[in-house]
Amino acid sequence: MAETARHIVHEIYSDVIFELAEETGRLDEVLSDLQAVGKVLRAEPEFFSLLVSANLSEAEKVAMIRRVFAGRVCPLVLDFLCVLVRRNRLTFLNGIAGRYEDRYDSVRNRKRVVVTLAKEPSEAEIEKLKEEIRRAVQAEVKLTVKVDPEILGGIIIQKGDQRIDHSVRNILDRTVNAILEYGKNRPRPSAPESPK
Repeated sequence: MAETARHIVHEIYSDVIFELAEETGRLDEVLSDLQAVGKVLRAEPEFFSLLVSANLSEAEKVAMIRRVFAGRVCPLVLDFLCVLVRRNRLTFLNGIAGRYEDRYDSVRNRKRVVVTLAKEPSEAEIEKLKEEIRRAVQAEVKLTVKVDPEILGGIIIQKGDQRIDHSVRNILDRTVNAILEYGKNRPRPSAPESPK
């Protein structure tokens, strides 16, 4: 399926589930349930294969969904999963859930921020960092922490298109480039005149 068509499917289905969740006051619960279902389906690829298989009838797939998820997710999400199975759209669940989360973040004024560090931080360091960023952006923060030893130290912060690179690697690269540039542009001393 073309990327545009896939995007349209994500948009239509996520908008439907989002509006139903908003009307029933279940935005948080639906987000949590969609994420949980996605984790189960990724962790159990054989189960997912059965749910999208052409060898099982629609009724068998719906029965499997109800048997596995009833009582574990809210009725709204359970019914939504059944609709996806009936319409052969379960393969789009990750994209639908991702777009739902984007809308959720917008409504809840939650900003996604990715930080890259040279080494794995402790839970206390993550919480401190999250709080500092929350104060800086004046919004709730959904923090993703990446570890990249190549940056040597410091931090890289990315929010949307904005990127602040205070890594040791970046500082060293800038310093080396400045020294090289200075060396190129520095006036050469003139040779002393020979005595007459």
